[in-house]
Amino acid sequence: MYDNNMAEYFKTYRRGLLKAYAAIVLCLLTIVALPAVMFFSFILFIYYHVNVQYLPFLIHLVKLSVLYFGLSFVIGIMLGTAMAARLKTKRLAVYSLTVIFMLLNTTFIDVPFRVPYLLFNSYPAERMLYYFKDFLTIVPYQLGSNFRIYPFYGFPMEPIRWILAGFWVLFPLTLILTKCFNRRTKKALLAASCLIVLLGVSLFSVRGSTLSMDMRVDSYPYADPFYYMDRPKENDSDYKTGFIIEEYKMDLTISNELHAVVEVAIDNHDLNSYDFTLYHGYTLTSVRTEDGEMPFTRADDYISIGGLNGADRLTFTYYGKSPKYYANRQAVALPGYFAYYPKPGRTNIWDLDRYGYVINTSPNESKYSVQVRSKLKVFCNLAGSGNSFHGKSNGVTLLAGMYDEVAENIYAEPMRSDLPKREYIDEAQELLVDIFKRLDRPVPELFSRIADKKFFQVPDSFALNSNTEDVVVMSDHITAIYCNNGPQLAESIMESIIKPQTDSLCMSHYRQYLKYLFNRQDETDPLFKNAVDLNLLLKEIDEMQLLTAKNSNVDRETYLNMNEQEKEAHSDNERRLSDLGQIVSEKAAKYLFYESPRQEENLRIFFNYFTAANETAYLELVERIVKEELGDDRS
Repeated sequence: MYDNNMAEYFKTYRRGLLKAYAAIVLCLLTIVALPAVMFFSFILFIYYHVNVQYLPFLIHLVKLSVLYFGLSFVIGIMLGTAMAARLKTKRLAVYSLTVIFMLLNTTFIDVPFRVPYLLFNSYPAERMLYYFKDFLTIVPYQLGSNFRIYPFYGFPMEPIRWILAGFWVLFPLTLILTKCFNRRTKKALLAASCLIVLLGVSLFSVRGSTLSMDMRVDSYPYADPFYYMDRPKENDSDYKTGFIIEEYKMDLTISNELHAVVEVAIDNHDLNSYDFTLYHGYTLTSVRTEDGEMPFTRADDYISIGGLNGADRLTFTYYGKSPKYYANRQAVALPGYFAYYPKPGRTNIWDLDRYGYVINTSPNESKYSVQVRSKLKVFCNLAGSGNSFHGKSNGVTLLAGMYDEVAENIYAEPMRSDLPKREYIDEAQELLVDIFKRLDRPVPELFSRIADKKFFQVPDSFALNSNTEDVVVMSDHITAIYCNNGPQLAESIMESIIKPQTDSLCMSHYRQYLKYLFNRQDETDPLFKNAVDLNLLLKEIDEMQLLTAKNSNVDRETYLNMNEQEKEAHSDNERRLSDLGQIVSEKAAKYLFYESPRQEENLRIFFNYFTAANETAYLELVERIVKEELGDDRS
């Protein structure tokens, strides 16, 4: 239009340029209406094809169509028209901006955005880059990224995304209109555009809890593993909390993030100091007693308070978010083992050795009174309705989103194909009772009546960055990522009981142990054609121990000082050690838990080994038992 001076021509008519732009936008809207309607129709087809019959899912899909297959097209039109109006014939600038917008709405920038962190360990620089990107992102990262879209949360459609969509429609519109009016109206439009920018940036800066699942350091899959990587682990071997919390009164408001007022009643009022654990993502604004505010110190996840001066109740006021355990207007995922409310004592949040979150439940059952202010229907392990709950437990779980009660006391995402069933839970309980009989151990009280507990199938994204949350059994409810059948559930529960040492060989043997404990061995495997040669096994164990001791003396400096021949020999040793690890693990497990005349006793010995702290190396224990059995045979 500006190449041929058409703009000047339109200006000769009353509102001529305004009408010309209106016609252009209208034509473009008409053109993009066709693909928008096609996408919407396709979405409806998918809904009826999967035959879920879950109304919140249909509403979610309709909103998805409007936001990402409707408004995104409108935004593209408005941005293109605004650039043409403001930059006129400067095609290079227009094309450059168009390419930048396109790239910022793809996963292409994930690699260059990692450069500041990888080269300079600059976490703030990467954060600023993503902050800028997020403001310009119209289409969510899930469309085209490697991460799945999880049914519990669905597509990200938090309020901030609708606000940004509105911003990217209104801001270009004001820029276009400034070209259509003169003087006073133009000044008013410029002021309006500045106000829109200010308002948009302000709202964006307080967007709160959102689900980020891309490559950034503070996204769901990476945030906590990175955060705790270099932080010292709390040594809790000699730590004594000194008090328990008898009662919680929790007033939770879930808006853009979690806002909480939590009152706790403490049993022991005579301590000089009290420690609590609260996830570092929550900003603590005050700690009060009935006499007023209390001074406190905060260090990462830990809060320390002095003596109570006769008070027996403390009130914590805080707000904030976690990258993984989100709470916003779209969904809530706050499991009871996570410190989203103050837990007594100092406990670790993250277990670096097991690469997972610490299952942090209270040592006692507390009395809870929980009020959740949210427009979402919240599901909780406690009794109640209307987002108001009460009862006794050792942890409070709150879940909301595309989530429902799929059977009596069983909760899950209705769209998932692997829905839990009551018969699976009953079968798991029977299996566990049988296994504990074989182990000659009483069933732990926590696991004795799992069929009577509420069952919450949590989003399977919980397994994405954690090895410890497959199944968590609490005093009145269970959270599980999967519940495909009874044996799988029983085995997952047993895994939550057995906590192996962290060396790779012990972990490997622990997997083998579970396989034989649950009779999952494949007898058609060539391994089962011949009996284990115990003398050869002992030789292989000796060789493993020799190579392990030899390699343990080689640190980085020693390795760098080796000549090429020594380095090659060291590499050969490492490869042999890796091969032996697999061989010994399989042979030892097959003999001890399958061929041995004392297999049941061996299962009991290793159950004790895996569930109690001990300093005996795993290989030493295997070697000792095998030698004892050889001695028996020879006698």
